[in-house]
Amino acid sequence: MLQKSIFFAILFMLCAPLGAQSKFSFAHNKTEAKIPFHLKSNLIIVPVVINGVELNFLVDTGVSFTLIFDNHKAKQLGLATDQPYMLRGLGNQPALEAYRVSLTHLQIGDLSFVEHDALVLPENEFELSRRMGTQIDGIIGHDLFSDYTVLIDYQRKFLRINPTSLARRWKSDKILHFPLLFHRRKPHIQLDVPQMNKGTIQGELMLDTGLSDAVWLFPSARDVVQIPPVFDDFLGTGINGDVFGQRGKLSRFLLGSKELKDVKVAYPQVDSIQASPIAENRIGSIGAELLSRFKVLIDYPNAKISFMPTQQTKKPFYYNLSGLEIEYDGMRVVKQKLASIQRNENEQNRGIEIVLHDRFQLVLHPSMAVSYVRPNSPAHKAGILVGDVLLQINGRKVYDMPLEHVLGVLQKEPGERIRLIVERKEKKIKFNFTLQSFFDTISQSP
Repeated sequence: MLQKSIFFAILFMLCAPLGAQSKFSFAHNKTEAKIPFHLKSNLIIVPVVINGVELNFLVDTGVSFTLIFDNHKAKQLGLATDQPYMLRGLGNQPALEAYRVSLTHLQIGDLSFVEHDALVLPENEFELSRRMGTQIDGIIGHDLFSDYTVLIDYQRKFLRINPTSLARRWKSDKILHFPLLFHRRKPHIQLDVPQMNKGTIQGELMLDTGLSDAVWLFPSARDVVQIPPVFDDFLGTGINGDVFGQRGKLSRFLLGSKELKDVKVAYPQVDSIQASPIAENRIGSIGAELLSRFKVLIDYPNAKISFMPTQQTKKPFYYNLSGLEIEYDGMRVVKQKLASIQRNENEQNRGIEIVLHDRFQLVLHPSMAVSYVRPNSPAHKAGILVGDVLLQINGRKVYDMPLEHVLGVLQKEPGERIRLIVERKEKKIKFNFTLQSFFDTISQSP
């Protein structure tokens, strides 16, 4: 299945220092922990329990401090907010105000945090759940990685904290090893990035498990140039608003001695990153679409990281060919027809009951709407607009499909025919278009 384009990128700046973070301990006298996770568009989601309330947290190495969104679940925690903090990250909107809280107990699998500081920020300013297609209640980053080595196994979907039995396997010649550099508690590695005319530039790229794209390069950074062809696109949502820029492909990307072919790259607009605190030598980010092609062993205490190639390493990088971004948009009432033949559970009249008239029930289902249409894309040329509510795709009703399955249908190979029925201003409208590679329609001149 092709992956949806990037949902968001998250970088933070605190205008005042947050209190020291608590160390975690292992439950039941264990020395390591295995934490299963869900994977949504390459992004890691783990179950978290705070004060007895079950939550879903995104694991994001690009976040310095634990974050909680002020939604209906957060209100059950009974948290007392402390002094305000201003958050600055990607996007072109003003800084966002958050509040410090002290968590009595935070549990992730067999890991326990006691008296743990976090920041609470308004969910309506950063609607992560709508874009992810699943409930997201918070984000954890540095605090999960700071004390022990962490293995991320994207293929088997689990984290292993302090995996002491892996030493021999990770000494193979096929393993890629790099030293880690830290800026504002965020991990970076130094790489040689190919540019035009077979040249390279050297710089630091932040390792960002909360970035669902493959590679970002900052055109405002030293010596970084866009490699044509590129096209304008919505890149995602940051802590301070939407991020726009250009997308293209790098014919090759060097992860040490490993060369990856035709890697997706995004170049965010300067005004989206200029207010964010970026390390002097940083030229971009490596996101989860690239990281998920490897097993990743992250060792913050010893400042190093290792990549083990997998069967996914040579997997092609695909773009969203439809040009549509879809997100959840509340709930809608759906009229469903009941079965005309059903079992009769009455003890005095057992058997099969045949209903000779149509019966219906009204059921609430999640609603999916178009949040962005890429200019000159197949969907744009067909006439689809932002705000259109999806009803059917290729003859199937979308209310019983997860968001990621809908996106998979919209992002197939070039030449695939797409049939949509949408609702616009209480009218049903049919659309038909064919998926087409954007590289066939844009100029390849420098």
